[in-house]
Amino acid sequence: MKMVEIWIKTLLTTLDEELDEEKKQAIIETCGANCPFTHLPDEKLLALKEQADSEEAFLELLARHWRLEKRAGNYYLVFDRCYCPLVENNPTGASQTLCYCTLGNIKHKLMLGLGKEVEVVMEKTVLGGDHECRFLLKL
Repeated sequence: MKMVEIWIKTLLTTLDEELDEEKKQAIIETCGANCPFTHLPDEKLLALKEQADSEEAFLELLARHWRLEKRAGNYYLVFDRCYCPLVENNPTGASQTLCYCTLGNIKHKLMLGLGKEVEVVMEKTVLGGDHECRFLLKL
């Protein structure tokens, strides 16, 4: 896996040097929708959707699988560390650009589960130097 870590860090560094933020986000976010390392496969997510009779019920079921927090009427998805297997063993030097992959994956999962596009805001990331990753879900 060490060679993969070196490769992905080189790829991300090159993207950071060659592309503006909007283009990087579009590329990596699109990849995230099809992430092979997702912790909640589409089939399992769709099973949760079938069990729920409302958006609120779906989010409650989803919270059993994700660290989904509700604060002041807002939902946040929180990770205590970077779980991406491409860098989780050695996140040092990994670009925050990789976090757009998680952003794309979250958007994809919410689209499947809620049947609508949901705006997701990346507020904090471990790769960006924060103590956690935090995504605001604008439902």
